[in-house]
Amino acid sequence: MKPKILYYIFIGIAVFLLLVYINYLNAQVALKETRPSQLSVELISYPESVTIGGKGSFFWHVQSSPDLSTSFSTIYWGYQSSPSALTKMDSPQAVGYPYSQPDYTNGRYRLPSDFELGIRFDKPGLVFFRAYAKVGSGHLWSEERSLEVVK
Repeated sequence: MKPKILYYIFIGIAVFLLLVYINYLNAQVALKETRPSQLSVELISYPESVTIGGKGSFFWHVQSSPDLSTSFSTIYWGYQSSPSALTKMDSPQAVGYPYSQPDYTNGRYRLPSDFELGIRFDKPGLVFFRAYAKVGSGHLWSEERSLEVVK
């Protein structure tokens, strides 16, 4: 009688381990198929060059689910490049762009939405910029682009 009980216990443990292994494989497949986050910021339109004292128009789109909003979105820029890939953890203070516009810094803006800013440049040179939006506790950044301010 004892060998029969041990046999059933062994079969039960084997079935349990098989189910754990199958669950592990399914979880690995689900991780590989995880969709990227719907949250993103994309520059739609921007000038390639602007004259000193001239105004450049910037358009960007913040993509998210309709239940989200942002309280802060702008263009950050500077005369030194910060080309590294930025994550949702990188706040504006951690990035090397010293300038921004306050147009969309107060309020609640429903998403997804398009934003537009006019920026006046008073110094010649190559300007590097990114669109930015704060959604929840995350910081969303576009890819870095550049324009030339000419005399």
